[in-house]
Amino acid sequence: MPKKNGIEVLEYIKQNKILFLLTILTSVIASLGYVFMAVLLQRLLDIAVEKNMQQFTGMILFSIVYFAMLGIFLYLQSLLSKKVICRIMRQVRSDVFRGTVNYSIEEFEKRNTADYISIITNDVKMIEDNFLLPFFEIVQYTVIFISSFVLMIYFDIIVTICVIVAIAIMFLIPSLLGGKLEKRQNTFSSKLADFTGSLKDILSGFEIIKSYSMKQYVIQRFNKENCETIHSKYNVDKLLALNEGLSSFLALMVQIVVLFLSAYFIITGRITIGTLLGMVQVSSNLANPLIMIFTNVPKIKSIQPIIEKLHSISEHSSNDLHKEHVTSFNHHILAENLSFSYDTQTQVLNEMNCIIEKGKKYAVIGKSGCGKSTFIKLLTGYYSDYKGTLLYDDRELTQLVKEDVVQLSSIIHQNIYLFNETIFDNICLHEDYPKEMIDKVVKESGLDKFISELPNGLFYQVGENGSNLSGGQKQRIAVARALIRNKPILILDEGTSAIDMQTAYDIESRLLKMNDLTLITITHNLEEKLLKKYDEIIYMENGNVKEQGYFQELVNTSSCFSEYLHLKE
Repeated sequence: MPKKNGIEVLEYIKQNKILFLLTILTSVIASLGYVFMAVLLQRLLDIAVEKNMQQFTGMILFSIVYFAMLGIFLYLQSLLSKKVICRIMRQVRSDVFRGTVNYSIEEFEKRNTADYISIITNDVKMIEDNFLLPFFEIVQYTVIFISSFVLMIYFDIIVTICVIVAIAIMFLIPSLLGGKLEKRQNTFSSKLADFTGSLKDILSGFEIIKSYSMKQYVIQRFNKENCETIHSKYNVDKLLALNEGLSSFLALMVQIVVLFLSAYFIITGRITIGTLLGMVQVSSNLANPLIMIFTNVPKIKSIQPIIEKLHSISEHSSNDLHKEHVTSFNHHILAENLSFSYDTQTQVLNEMNCIIEKGKKYAVIGKSGCGKSTFIKLLTGYYSDYKGTLLYDDRELTQLVKEDVVQLSSIIHQNIYLFNETIFDNICLHEDYPKEMIDKVVKESGLDKFISELPNGLFYQVGENGSNLSGGQKQRIAVARALIRNKPILILDEGTSAIDMQTAYDIESRLLKMNDLTLITITHNLEEKLLKKYDEIIYMENGNVKEQGYFQELVNTSSCFSEYLHLKE
């Protein structure tokens, strides 16, 4: 993406240099053809005054060819400019999206999801409206202005000098308004992001809105934020209107000067009537391009902060270049004095100590808010700004490539997200797996009976975030999605809570029998028969591991886990 020095703009232009050069060429030809209509009009009027029919007939034939060619080049100019803008916009949007998905989970969550949506849609659209389109217009109108200026000198030097004085005054306008317009444009971009975020928040909670009769409140909230966003846009438009109004006024003064001076020179015999018509035509070709140039220059200047924001996202790359790759862990994951806080104020984990050994099965239990899910997120590489030590086979997590650590585990969350695609796509996630493996995980997850009753089977469309499915069906798909990847670590974060008890028991029992699988289950299900199958229970309180050991061992002692177990009963 382009910065203030424009270097990155050139990169996009280089990628489309042939199309770009053709666009500029046709724009130059079309603009020159448009300007030199003034010479045509001058000559036509002088022929009419002289009453020369032979020259008039020749002028008609020449004009037919001239205007036909001009029409073709005007069409090509419009077509090619739109094509090159579409290509650049596609590349910009793709680069920004690619940069977004390059973020780690930790980096991604620093912004609201709606901010990314606003950046990829609203901000990128502003690049088209306030940079690319104005850029091509400036090229076009600069050619018109320069060629018209040359023609003006050809017609009369004195009139040209007067025009130069008026133009010098017009140059002051963009410099006076550009700074303010840039600030207001940046404010408008922020407002658009806030508005998109609020709209996403409202629509995501549509069911709550209807269930709790919140319609009046959300309408008022929407109207308030809609008004604030439009007001922010109007602040930008007011400066643009002032810029356009002043430019139009000075451009009109240029034409008036040309008209009166030309009329005076006709009276004194300095120029012909045809020259007067040509000069009036040329003066409009001087004034109108200047209006467009001085209108577009502030737009391009004002968009720079947004361009820089897009650039920072599109150029984002991993900080893992000098870190160690890891494809597996062979012994254990060790947490020592592990502390973590989301907001640097409230400790979620507090000097926690825990060991997870390869191939063992762990049930993580504790009251809501004790830090269970946060601990799991740290184990799987979601966050790196923790204090203390977190080792994968004696290698500190912060020294490992984050993406590699994330790929070591599959997580089945309580709140499952499904893409608006088929069941098959949501299990395989567009990776290739043998049919035998797909059939196996479908059966192991308890999906087989449900799928057999669907008209399209595995290719049934699940709807937006699985809206066509029940909670239990969504979790079965999530289980199948995790099992098919056969990763060394599987984490159930309340991952079977929406499935009936028998199916949940069957799934967990199967997982507990997999020898090479390291299973970590966060659960509130204190079914004794199932918990006895785990190698160890990790009981957490207040961001720390209070106890860790075999189920019967903890129950037989006067332990915190034992007390918690009896309270649940």
